[in-house]
Amino acid sequence: MPHQLPETSPRRSSVPLHVVDPEGEPLAERPDEALMLEHADGSEDAFAELVRRHQKPVLNYIYRMVHNRHVAEELTQDVFMALVKNASRYAPTARFTTYLYKIASNIVSKEWARNKRRPRLLNFWAPWGRRNGDAEEFDPFEQIPDTDACVHASSQRDEISEAVNDALKYLPPHQREAFVLHRFQELAYEEIAAITNAPVGTAKSRVVRAERALRPFLARFREYL
Repeated sequence: MPHQLPETSPRRSSVPLHVVDPEGEPLAERPDEALMLEHADGSEDAFAELVRRHQKPVLNYIYRMVHNRHVAEELTQDVFMALVKNASRYAPTARFTTYLYKIASNIVSKEWARNKRRPRLLNFWAPWGRRNGDAEEFDPFEQIPDTDACVHASSQRDEISEAVNDALKYLPPHQREAFVLHRFQELAYEEIAAITNAPVGTAKSRVVRAERALRPFLARFREYL
């Protein structure tokens, strides 16, 4: 009679569980480009990891471009649907973020054309800036370096929001897009050039001009920004 192992109760482990690919590497540790190739091969887990990493940054970027939360959410879904649709044609010839924001930029441009108007930034940050206590709410300041914990105090936040809104509305769309991609999405000039179909020098020039145009409006907040 074969020896039977004694039954044991399940043990709870303090080590977090990870989704693992066929080769044994946790998906959370894999680069974006590898995940996209796995997604092209049919891995739903790889796609879910890409969404987890990039959904909120893409939403932030699109929201700053179209100044409408509902539209931004719909367009963000369109971006990730485009990843699904074009997965079989994906080739890692550039950073995944370049590929992703190129798609997002094209979708934003189509939205602008569909509405036959240039994007306006009036007071779209202020309502979000006044909300507190919900980690899932959109926070327009989440990617701004913060060297002083008090900078997020409610009154200071509202004042900065109003100043930024008033300043950004004067930027031409190309300058604003380059500025947002560089300042908020933290993309390199080479990536911005590829995304916007412009030479690297032009991408740099647009960011510099945007910063120069914004400086007088935000001078009193320089220590916070």
